[in-house]
Amino acid sequence: FPITVEIAMTPGEQQQGLMDRTSLDPDSGMLFVYDKPQILSFWMKNTSVPLSIAFIGPDERVSEIRDLQPNDESHMRSSSPCNWALEANLGWFKARGIGVGAKISNLQ
Repeated sequence: FPITVEIAMTPGEQQQGLMDRTSLDPDSGMLFVYDKPQILSFWMKNTSVPLSIAFIGPDERVSEIRDLQPNDESHMRSSSPCNWALEANLGWFKARGIGVGAKISNLQ
């Protein structure tokens, strides 16, 4: 299932993420890219769009998917080291049958 993503590679881009957005196109999202596997932490400060986030491990497989609520400032951490995190509209992964173990392609 194709998704059009903005890439967040630098610390500044990753910190900004999808903050201050009022909407997100249906098949759009943001891909956070990290050089080495690590425990990732996200929050929804100043983000009014409800999102789902897929944490993706070094094997390019989804390790977990979590739902994020608008403006929630609690930290959502991956339970295992990951190289990528993909944010999309709330329910995007579920609606497409994408779950834990799914292989995500074209991450490089």
